[in-house]
Amino acid sequence: MSHQHIPKVELHCHLDGIVDPSILRAMQRDGLEPAISPETLEGLYPIEDFGSFVRWGSVVDEALEGDMDAFRPILATHLERLKSQNVVYSEIMLPSSELPRDRSELLYRVRAFRNWVRTIEDGQVQVEFLVGILRSRTPEFVEELAEMILLLYQAGLIVGVALAGPEQGNPVEPFQRTFHRFHEAGLGIEIHAGEWCGPESVWDALEHGFPDRIGHGVAVFADPRLLRHVQEERVHLEMCPTSNVRTGSVRRIEEHPVWLAKEMGLSFSINTDDPGAFECSMESEFQLVSDLFGFRHEHFEKIKRDALEARFQPVLRHRVVG
Repeated sequence: MSHQHIPKVELHCHLDGIVDPSILRAMQRDGLEPAISPETLEGLYPIEDFGSFVRWGSVVDEALEGDMDAFRPILATHLERLKSQNVVYSEIMLPSSELPRDRSELLYRVRAFRNWVRTIEDGQVQVEFLVGILRSRTPEFVEELAEMILLLYQAGLIVGVALAGPEQGNPVEPFQRTFHRFHEAGLGIEIHAGEWCGPESVWDALEHGFPDRIGHGVAVFADPRLLRHVQEERVHLEMCPTSNVRTGSVRRIEEHPVWLAKEMGLSFSINTDDPGAFECSMESEFQLVSDLFGFRHEHFEKIKRDALEARFQPVLRHRVVG
């Protein structure tokens, strides 16, 4: 059964997780010289645990870090793929390492990138950007980064921030002051939590990070009190089934709690996370939960409504309600 006809909304996707060997080969056919060869990237598959994912990410980051424009042909192909899958709205996380530190250059480069993306949306998909921050950064560094993020938000170039990276030993609490500033300014806040740590990581995010959404959140289902809180407060969970299995967050896809989120009527979305790394797409994720967990048209309609309700950009420019 094809799910191509179903309008889809993706809230959890990393810009540096989009690239794959087929995109790099397409760039070569177009006469471009990618910063990383298709053969080099191909040698990093399959990703079967957290370690292999880190190795994949390290190679990609080293090749592309600091050059936002290097992502243009990669993102152009990604957007065409989104259109073909009937993804009508997508929020993508920009790594903070891609942002110029000079403020004038920052606004110029991000505005040019943002305007270029608008031209290739072509009225079929709406793309919005968040800035991703690593948990491993120091509170002082994140506070400095906040000035750049707030500048981009005030200029209308981003819609929110995301705190990502390994949870173990990197709690949210030290960033509370900065994230309170984000919250007061009106930025959307997403925090990856409960991916590789237990419920305590999600509680930490909720208590100290002012999140509108929780990324992954698989550990939510291990704590009845936390699960009840998430259900009652309509905390949106960005669920990434294939990603969680590939990195070892969940042992087997059959054990993924996305089925329980459906049964309980939670607010959640289905996402790829890093489609290039995990060799997945929105279409394949929909097919996966349909085949394994019995998701049907009415469930996907609710997922779309919940994802749109949880989006960080209030203005819808295209046909996302179809």
